[in-house]
Amino acid sequence: MSPRATPGSPYERKQPTLHPLLKKKKVGLLLPLFSLRAERDWGAGDISSMCAWLDILKAARLSILQILPVNEMPPGVNCPYTALSAFAVDPVYLDPEAVEELSQSPRAKKLLASRRFRARIAAMRRAKHINYDAIRGAKLEVLREIHSVFRERHQTLRTPQARAFSAFCAKNAYWLDDYALFRALKEKHGWISWTHWPQELRNRRPQALRAAAAELEPEISFFKYLQWLIQRQWNPVRRKAAKLGICLFGDLPFMVNQESADIWARQNEFDISLSIGAPPDTWTPSGQKWGLPACRWPRAQKNNFEWWRLKLKKAGELYDIYRIDHMVGFFRTWIVPEDPRQKPHFDLEGDRRQENRGRRFLLALRSASKMLPVGEDLGLIPPYVGKVLAETGVPGYKIPRWEKTGTEYTDLSRYYPVSLATTCTHDMDTLAAWWDSVDENERRLFWKMVSGGGPAPALKKALDPIIKKLINSSSRLVILPFQDIWGMKDRINTPNTVGPHNWSFRPKTPAEKFIRRHGSTLSKLARWIKEAR
Repeated sequence: MSPRATPGSPYERKQPTLHPLLKKKKVGLLLPLFSLRAERDWGAGDISSMCAWLDILKAARLSILQILPVNEMPPGVNCPYTALSAFAVDPVYLDPEAVEELSQSPRAKKLLASRRFRARIAAMRRAKHINYDAIRGAKLEVLREIHSVFRERHQTLRTPQARAFSAFCAKNAYWLDDYALFRALKEKHGWISWTHWPQELRNRRPQALRAAAAELEPEISFFKYLQWLIQRQWNPVRRKAAKLGICLFGDLPFMVNQESADIWARQNEFDISLSIGAPPDTWTPSGQKWGLPACRWPRAQKNNFEWWRLKLKKAGELYDIYRIDHMVGFFRTWIVPEDPRQKPHFDLEGDRRQENRGRRFLLALRSASKMLPVGEDLGLIPPYVGKVLAETGVPGYKIPRWEKTGTEYTDLSRYYPVSLATTCTHDMDTLAAWWDSVDENERRLFWKMVSGGGPAPALKKALDPIIKKLINSSSRLVILPFQDIWGMKDRINTPNTVGPHNWSFRPKTPAEKFIRRHGSTLSKLARWIKEAR
């Protein structure tokens, strides 16, 4: 397959050096980490269950696992795009029963073995939706007991484990110190906004920070310990994935919650009096307000996007590929003032200025990490975004139902090779839901692109040809959402809605039984992927 652009493409003018992961076609699976069901999980997929799911991908010749963001969320929140840290992984993904120090903690073992605690875990597994607060709370109960033993048996004696923990803390001090202190202060102040903390803490006066760090040292140590455990459990998964030829595909959200360690620590780089969002479009005529603070881009550019480069530094320890959420926002950000008398607007006017800012941002990211970036360039996207993505060798998205040439759906063989083709994203209707709701003429036109013509059949008969067509697209990256492989209507997220129905999708079959129950579908995928190569 030639890496050249399709004739007539606006990307013909310049061909960057291909990232090594784009040299050959890769087909992957989109299934968030919380969805990776296993028999031993506590109601949400965890790092241990991710390890088990790698074998399922291998059976289907899938070489990418896209897991969406795993950033820590505040209490009462189930959306990882409004996280309380751009760096910390949510402890909800830890497997307490796999922690090495568990065997040294009689209290933790007793708690885990108690009938009441096992009943809590069983109830969380049976729940219709993922109860993040309950799962996280139960895990933290056990992990606090384990941490207490770690301090007594390792830190006081300076064992090799204690030295490894200290080395982790030193290596990650650039984000871990602020995060752990912020997390401890949040607990101390009952989770009220940091803008209501005592002035000396709110404004980060050095003497006040030192005093708080000394007072809250045990709590700070605990939150650092959790992040160390996450890295310890993640490393074997990363090694197994590499051995199986599978890339881990993460996600870097565009922004974090106002109530985050990052905003508190970098107050000069963000404006909490402004909210970001998305301008009006066909789906949301009034636009969107996300309630996330606005970036002060001139200051971010002055330090060459340091915050983002540091995020990549940490993400590089977890992933091989990362999704740049809301790609267009780095070119121009939609600002929604808190004052209703002020009109929403873009933070930067003029196509040339917007293009230059986005280009500078992407070049900074490309030089800061060896990971492969993928730009989420969906929605109302100015032409210069695709131009800059092509110049920098960053794949954008191709959603077949949104790709048209005139009135006809664009054949997937004409997609620009440096792109990611997929049937839908986590924020969209699944293929099955779209197929049932779309206009009959549109369905016929789509089927014409897939099969050459004729009446569009029911999805049950159309599904395999569509998936096979996608796998054979000219895009170097192809991602198959789990629901679309099986023709399911269950969504991961419905934008502009809040509730337990979002971020709760879980397959019915756990990893341990999946190959046995669904081996025929996995074998079919494996055959199609092999033929596409």
